[in-house]
Amino acid sequence: MTMSLAVRNILSFLVAAVCLLVDGAGWALEVPALTGRIMDGAGLLPADVEATLSAELAAHEQRTGNQVVVLTLPSLEGEPLEEYSHRVATTWKLGRKGTDDGVLLLVVPGERRIRIEVGYGLEGTLTDVRSAQIIRREMVPRFRAGDFPGGITAGVRAVLGTIEGTYAAREQDAPQPANAGGREIFIVAVVIGVLVGAIIGGRWKPGGVLGSVVTFLMSSPLGWLLAIVAAVLVLIVVLFLVTPMAGRRRRRSDAFWTASPWGGTGSGDFSGGGFSGGGGDFGGGGASGRW
Repeated sequence: MTMSLAVRNILSFLVAAVCLLVDGAGWALEVPALTGRIMDGAGLLPADVEATLSAELAAHEQRTGNQVVVLTLPSLEGEPLEEYSHRVATTWKLGRKGTDDGVLLLVVPGERRIRIEVGYGLEGTLTDVRSAQIIRREMVPRFRAGDFPGGITAGVRAVLGTIEGTYAAREQDAPQPANAGGREIFIVAVVIGVLVGAIIGGRWKPGGVLGSVVTFLMSSPLGWLLAIVAAVLVLIVVLFLVTPMAGRRRRRSDAFWTASPWGGTGSGDFSGGGFSGGGGDFGGGGASGRW
């Protein structure tokens, strides 16, 4: 009897655990069906503003082929902003397949969060720095004043203007040069190269015949020349290995979403309003902000 009770308790525990796992799979906030260029789930936009922005987005898509969509939600229900934004963009497949020129503007008033998600093909134009600037300069001040229609409108127009080359940033807010981050990498590489060269030139004194030869070379001008050459070689190797890391990091993130049950599942064929994504892909580019 005792053994039977223990077995039943174990089975009950296993059943409860399985039910918990099954229910947990549904905890993630669902991606709404794509029915238009403005998906105002939080009810932030008056009908006339929504119609105006939708027309502007449609005209931009007709001119350039780029696909920009606005989504507002009352809350993310505890889900991380960046993960949900990426999941929405990849499920909707905004932008054209192969060109990857889609953009998602996500606003969550319940959590005071903003996210601009940028497709691969537009990352060189709508950069992370420029996206952050649009959020900080165009949207946040208006949101803090309670002007959600004005903030969303300003954000959308700044995104479209950036893509089309008509948006002018203030000088103090102008994006940093594209190689700004590369300067730090270069400095680190130089330091590593100099240290290795110094070690080879003055510190490395192994024993034996090889040690005698190396010590002799290092004590001469030729030895210092070899040290400099070693430093340059190390510098080249470090730059070669480190520079591509940022791009690979985004590709790994995209691979995770493709392999997960959330990402890459959309077909880009939503019939809800005669509007759909075109098969575009996203790698995590863009920026987030709060007000």
